[in-house]
Amino acid sequence: MKEDGRYKMISFLEVEISSFAGGGYKVRYDFARRLISWNDGYMWNNNFMKSLTPEKLDLIKGELPGTGMLEWMEGYNAGKLAKYGAPTANPSSWRMCVKFDDGTDLVASHAKNFPKDWILLRDLIEATTECRFRLR
Repeated sequence: MKEDGRYKMISFLEVEISSFAGGGYKVRYDFARRLISWNDGYMWNNNFMKSLTPEKLDLIKGELPGTGMLEWMEGYNAGKLAKYGAPTANPSSWRMCVKFDDGTDLVASHAKNFPKDWILLRDLIEATTECRFRLR
């Protein structure tokens, strides 16, 4: 995968997954303020906001380019589902928002089709939040 310098410019990342019934999870990384916020659509008492430790910040900043996230977000927006996506039988959905240091943003979403490399991002989210990021 070609190194994309935009990964170093990400200041905010939000990733949301939802089931057809409305349950799901949303995680927000605010790199400038060094915060993680978590919203659990299944258990309202499992919502939290905590500091992004230097170790977790290094982990996510170092591993994010390897997920290919920006490339497949742009691929979904361009309609290249066959190249970047994998259809699912379950009617779940995902939505992502990335904000860059220069004020630009990138938003992508889809239902019933998840990126082929989704597991790489999911594992990184689970490692940095210490919560399971999988639909029930």
